[in-house]
Amino acid sequence: MFKSLKSRRLLLKRSAILVLFLFFSYLILSASRSTTSSTEDNHASERTAAEPSAFHWIEKRQRQVESESLIKRILAHFSSSSSTIPYDERILLTQLAKNEIPKHDKCRYIFEVLYKCDPNWDNGQTAKFYNVDDVDNTLASLLGERLRSYDYCFLSGKLDPTEIFENSTVDPYDLQNRIFPFLKAASKESNIAMWPAIKDLTTGESVPPPEIEMEPSKFNGNFWFNWNKLSKGRGFVLTIAEKDVPLFIRQLKVMEFSKNELPFQIITTGNELSPESIAKISKVAAEGKQKVYLVDCSTVLESEFSSTYIFSFQNKWVASLFNTFEEYILLDADVVPFVKSDYFFDSPSYKGSGILLFKDRVMRNELTFKYCIELLGLVEPSREEHRLIGSKLVFDSSSLLSSSSSEEASVYYNFFKNLRLHHVDSGLVVVNKLEKLNGLLMSFMLNLDGKMQRCVYGDKEIFWIGQLYAGQDYSINPVDGSIIGPVNIQTDDVDGSLKENYHICSAQIAHSDFENQLLWINGGLKTCKISNSAQDDFQREPDYFKSRYNEESSLQKIYDAPLNVEGLIIPDVSVNPWMQIKECSNYMYCAYATNDKHTNSKLDEGRVIRFSDEKLQYINDISRIWNAS
Repeated sequence: MFKSLKSRRLLLKRSAILVLFLFFSYLILSASRSTTSSTEDNHASERTAAEPSAFHWIEKRQRQVESESLIKRILAHFSSSSSTIPYDERILLTQLAKNEIPKHDKCRYIFEVLYKCDPNWDNGQTAKFYNVDDVDNTLASLLGERLRSYDYCFLSGKLDPTEIFENSTVDPYDLQNRIFPFLKAASKESNIAMWPAIKDLTTGESVPPPEIEMEPSKFNGNFWFNWNKLSKGRGFVLTIAEKDVPLFIRQLKVMEFSKNELPFQIITTGNELSPESIAKISKVAAEGKQKVYLVDCSTVLESEFSSTYIFSFQNKWVASLFNTFEEYILLDADVVPFVKSDYFFDSPSYKGSGILLFKDRVMRNELTFKYCIELLGLVEPSREEHRLIGSKLVFDSSSLLSSSSSEEASVYYNFFKNLRLHHVDSGLVVVNKLEKLNGLLMSFMLNLDGKMQRCVYGDKEIFWIGQLYAGQDYSINPVDGSIIGPVNIQTDDVDGSLKENYHICSAQIAHSDFENQLLWINGGLKTCKISNSAQDDFQREPDYFKSRYNEESSLQKIYDAPLNVEGLIIPDVSVNPWMQIKECSNYMYCAYATNDKHTNSKLDEGRVIRFSDEKLQYINDISRIWNAS
């Protein structure tokens, strides 16, 4: 009995030592993995995946396999103990760890795990604002990794989900429906390929869908990849409401005057324009040489989601995604270009990145919120995601940036470090849809996010933020947004030296290049583009407007007059910030510059551009066309 007791004590002692040994071995193994992951790439995020994340689940599973393998190597005589992980999955996880797994197997496993983590997951959940940071932030984090995973596998990755999930627990149609809740639900029984209804407003004829060389169900089951493959040509893209129709008609006439040869596509969700407005546009298009198409997307949008969540600025993402062009210029209806479309498509910045944006007014005192930066920090790829599918961003929260290394770095720095709200003017955006589709999808989903909507003004910043978090690059024209209109000059004698002070007040924002060439303006070519603004202004601030304009009719006459263009000012906001004034329903701004010697040069306090007589003639001709009706 004593001998038996002694043997049992000896066995317990050895077991305790063994347990401690295994525990410390596991810690060493975990530390080794952590050290390796932190040095893999200096663009890899420092954050770990959220607990509900598929990548978090896979990481835990891999560690379990590794720890069990370690135990088996140490305790060979205990090899009869069974693993909690099935044999096939153990092999797959081992291949993942060694990066020896075929891509289709990796993608199938990632999305199978996604359903295991949460059988009820749905990206549509992010469209609601829960006002609980843990909930809102986690949903945004999961949204980012799901969209990047989908791109890795099925967009950039070019795999076909209807084939990858043929013998899987994942239904590829259900996956697409949950990833893109705004897209019309597809199924294996689909017998019509999803395509918007397109009408040629110039001729009044419907445009038939293209010939599709596959079964409709197969086309619909991999919609975005197949849709993008059928994108052709170049054109202008707009989304307009009833109130914008008069502006678009003016824009169309300006394009006719400028001898534009590219077609227009007006993208709608199905209900924006009345038959009367469509008839007006058709009449103007038929009278000129401009081709205008109406693209009704109600056939490809999920009706309940669309009616609930797609309105106002979100319509621009529908336009960005559901036009049929390979390359396009997205326009607001009150944008007036002063250069040919080739200028934008031939831009080296656009050619290099596939998307070109223009800077907004520099408004240093209008800020976003710290909770927005915290939210977006969780949309970055986690260490686990980076390790598994290689996701990384051009800039992330671990980047050591200066605000002057590039325009894109400056914008990133000023938004994320200085919380500055306004950076780009999305009135005109140049896009290669073949290259930037995944970024546009990311933008749309981020702009639908209930919390993210509180972080930006409309859609503007989401154009570059979406590309950033999709892992794409983008280009931003480095010249600051400026003001155009009548140039007021005041000459002061300062200690015997003449100093000229310039200012312009207008409701238009202008965009130029380093050659002082005027490219386009946002806000039309009337002094105030907003209908009945004089009446609204007098009702809102009667004392202010009566003291300056006496009567409402006098102010309305000023607002309706063509914008008097004499020059352009790009202010140095460190010296003279933009000033917003009450005119034109608070849409009027003033900008200032000082010049000691000459114009058309970089100044200590802003830049003044005075146009040549020839250029002024061209601008005034366009203004005459704009204001003719």
